[in-house]
Amino acid sequence: MDEKEVRIAEPQQSRKGKATVWLALSTFSVCVGSSLQFGYGTGVLSAPLGFGYLNDFYNMSNYQRRETYFDKDAMNWLLAFTTALYCVGGAFGALLGGTLSDILGRKGALLLNNIFSIAAALLFGFSGADYANNFEIVMVGRLIIGFMVGCSITIVPLYLAEISPVNLRGAIGTCHQLAITIGILLAQAFGLFVLNKENQWPILLALTGVFSGIEILTLPFCPESPRWLLINKNKPEKCKAALIRLRGDDDVDREVTEMKEEAFKESSTQKVGMWSVVTAKDPSWRMPLIISVVIHAGQQLSGINAVMFYATYIFEETGMSTQEISYATVGLGGINVFMTIISVFVVERAGRRKLLLFPFAIMAIALALLTVSLNLQASFDWMRWLSLVFIFLYIISFAIGPGPIPFVIVPELWAQGPRPAAMSLSVQVNWWCNFVVGLSFPFIRDGIGAYSFLVFMGFVIVTTIFIFFFIPETKNRTFEDISSSFGRKKEINQNDYELQENQ
Repeated sequence: MDEKEVRIAEPQQSRKGKATVWLALSTFSVCVGSSLQFGYGTGVLSAPLGFGYLNDFYNMSNYQRRETYFDKDAMNWLLAFTTALYCVGGAFGALLGGTLSDILGRKGALLLNNIFSIAAALLFGFSGADYANNFEIVMVGRLIIGFMVGCSITIVPLYLAEISPVNLRGAIGTCHQLAITIGILLAQAFGLFVLNKENQWPILLALTGVFSGIEILTLPFCPESPRWLLINKNKPEKCKAALIRLRGDDDVDREVTEMKEEAFKESSTQKVGMWSVVTAKDPSWRMPLIISVVIHAGQQLSGINAVMFYATYIFEETGMSTQEISYATVGLGGINVFMTIISVFVVERAGRRKLLLFPFAIMAIALALLTVSLNLQASFDWMRWLSLVFIFLYIISFAIGPGPIPFVIVPELWAQGPRPAAMSLSVQVNWWCNFVVGLSFPFIRDGIGAYSFLVFMGFVIVTTIFIFFFIPETKNRTFEDISSSFGRKKEINQNDYELQENQ
């Protein structure tokens, strides 16, 4: 970036945004109604699987139709497939999320998306009824709610990045992951202590509709993404009105001017789809694409959802009692939430790069030590508690960086045009890696036992090395500044820009 470009970016960076009521309400609405559902869906099967309720329901349903029960291998496969269907739905949701957000707006797409959550909630609620008693209904519900959250986790980071001032973009973006961790904790707590009876698991699964209801009631009052209004729809007055509400200040001309510059560039560029992002010859897109894919793949292949999906089984490996397992599982979710809260407050100080690099390195160490302790606990009884320490160390490390930062940094790497397509692509990678882990981990665990975590350790090490060499720092930088750092040449006449600045 030359000296003139630095001077242009500086006014954007020097102006400090503040957390206004409308910014807070918008963040709350999409995080509770959309992001939280991802976490809830991730953790909600843990208790019904651990208590054996789903096993019993699947067997009862099959017996009533065929007068036979599933054998152990068939049951394991069905339960793993039920878990993994969530990821399949998520991948297809991510495929459409970016397109829907471009057509309907970030807010409009999220509101429409709640239809799928409510449909899934109804299916879950009816699945345990005497006249239904059909395990395939649960599978279809998991597929539909997966589709819903696949759309959500593509659109929510876009919306949060585009409504936030530069100096709060990391903290606001991290709220997405915070809501996910709260969703996991709620699913675990409700499943273990509130809706823990055999006939209550359909209600546990159906609570997703409540979260959608909150978003339906609050999001219509929130501003649309100003960047979408100006750059995608060419509505400068509505863009300015949305910015004034979000910033709590009439002085938003600098931000509008920066968006106009980006709009000028986008007007000479054809509409960007996922295939265009993948096949682009522009070198300034190549590295953001690789970074987006690698950090989302690394997030899931680190094994985080192997821990979350099968937390009950992992604690059984440590030799804990049923009551100890319940408290440890909720404690795991609580620490996940607490450390993500810490991340919200440190992301703008420590930066994105450090919160990826060091936690990933610690996760690799924790997985290695966990493998050793699990293999030694038959000889040393106290090793089961040491195993628990390493699991918590792993979760702490994940929660403070690798959990939230991929959803923060990917929208920052891209200009407005390719941003939705890039988010869709990276979130699809996230979901398919999630699917592979969810489907394969039970069989890997049965095959090699405690050594399963060495597989994840390998992926964590590779991701750590990649972060060290290739991922830049993006905190307190405008979208334009970040794009130009990858070699993108400015296509706007600088004299025209300076003239706009002086008007």
